[in-house]
Amino acid sequence: MLGFSSRAGLAALFLAALAACELPPAETAGRFDRKVTLFNPAESIQQGWIEMPLVGLTEYRLSSLNERLSIRAVGKRSASGLVLPVEFDPNDCPVIEWSWRLEAIQESASLTEKDREDVAASLYVMFGDPVSFSAPRKVPTLRYVWTNSRQQIEDIVDSPYLPGVVRSIIIETGIVSTATWVDEKRDLLADYQAAFGGKPKDSVYAVAIFTDNDQTGEPVEAHYGAANLFCRGTANPS
Repeated sequence: MLGFSSRAGLAALFLAALAACELPPAETAGRFDRKVTLFNPAESIQQGWIEMPLVGLTEYRLSSLNERLSIRAVGKRSASGLVLPVEFDPNDCPVIEWSWRLEAIQESASLTEKDREDVAASLYVMFGDPVSFSAPRKVPTLRYVWTNSRQQIEDIVDSPYLPGVVRSIIIETGIVSTATWVDEKRDLLADYQAAFGGKPKDSVYAVAIFTDNDQTGEPVEAHYGAANLFCRGTANPS
C-alpha cells in the first residue's frame, strides 16, 4: 500500500515533466458546435502521452475488438496512468465526450478509503498550470470514474489522498456487458461547479486515463476509446 506522501511526491515529478512539454493552442470563439479530437487510440503513439507511475506500472497498450481500437489498461497490482498535455479554455470548449468499456472490476474497492481506493477506469481533467515559478503545484482536478456499485451515479467524492484538489464524479458503476462500449458526454463547467462550488479560473492543461489495483489486488481491465471536445465554431462566411 502506498501512503499519501509517496503518491504526492511522484505526482509532483509528473507535474514537473508536464511543464516541459509543448502544449497545443487554446480554442477560438463561436458556438459550441465544433468537434475537436482530444485523443484517439489510432494516433496515440504520436500524441505525446506521458507515463505517470505511482505504484508499479499498469499495462497500457493498443487493443482491438470488432475492429474498434482502444487503449487497453490491465492492472498489475499497480497504480499508474497515461497523461496527455493539452491546453484549452473550458469556457470555449465546455463539452467533453469519450467512450470506454470494462472487462473486469474491483468489487471491494472504495473511493473514500485510502487502503481500498482503486478505480476500474477514470478520466482526469486538470484545471490550471501544474507548474508555477518552476515548482510543481496542485491544481483543481475533476476525475470521471467508473467503479463498483458501492457508489451511486453522480456521487461526488473528495480524494482521500488529495482532498480539495482531486474530486471524483461517479458516472458508471458495475459491468452490464464486457463487450459493450459506453459513450459519455459531460459539461465541464457544470461538473466543475458541482465539484468545486465555482467556475474554473484557468484553462485545462492536461487530461489523463488511470486504472489501478494496487490497493485491492483484484483483477481489473479497462478499454479507453477516443475522446472529443465540443468548442465554439468559427463564424459562418457572409
